[in-house]
Amino acid sequence: MAHDTARSSATPADHLQAYGGIIIVVALSLIVGSLFASIASGLASAFVPEESVTIEALSTAASFVGFIVVGVGYLAARDEWDLIRLERPTRRDMLWVGGGLLALFAVYLAGSAAMSALGIESGDSVLAQQGEANPIYFLYLTVITIVLVGPAEELIFRGIAYGELRRLWGPIPAIIGSSAVFASIHLWSFSGDGAIISLLMVFILGSVLAAIYEKSGNLIVVAVAHGLFNAVQFVASYLSVTGLV
Repeated sequence: MAHDTARSSATPADHLQAYGGIIIVVALSLIVGSLFASIASGLASAFVPEESVTIEALSTAASFVGFIVVGVGYLAARDEWDLIRLERPTRRDMLWVGGGLLALFAVYLAGSAAMSALGIESGDSVLAQQGEANPIYFLYLTVITIVLVGPAEELIFRGIAYGELRRLWGPIPAIIGSSAVFASIHLWSFSGDGAIISLLMVFILGSVLAAIYEKSGNLIVVAVAHGLFNAVQFVASYLSVTGLV
């Protein structure tokens, strides 16, 4: 179990260790993820045509394997497995998954409706552009996001980043801080004039995920909710792009 209360007597060294740890684990996740993606892409190109969307999908999957390797390595190197709250799922957890998924979509749809009413456009999604060019990519992403993206991002951003900040400051500052870190790594995911708005939405959704984690007390809950939330969007995008709906 993670620490239940913030450290009231945290020293400057504690703060330095926590902030430094977050920077290191996020930076290494991006570096190792890119390395794994390049290796996977190179190996796959020996068996399938280079222009195949399968290579892109394998590259994406491998990058998140890199995230998991870094996250587990960080916890093992520091022997701080109690930093994260991870338990065998129960029926209560399944209810949290369902409720969390509903909360994510409620926030997302409310934000989208508000943007539409105000005439605000979101940024252009890099993933959406790739999927529009090769719709099958959305189906690959549907599986990848459930199996790898949800667990990997939750391990890094809610498990480690949130866990480190929570020990120092408590839940609310940790929700804000970890969600800011989560949004920052999506900088390359959007382009155009509305990119900042899209990043704000990522921050808000990250905050919802952190709140779900805090209330449920189980990283598996937010990993599953996160993965399913993304998966539903990818399936909807596939159906829309292919004209099936």
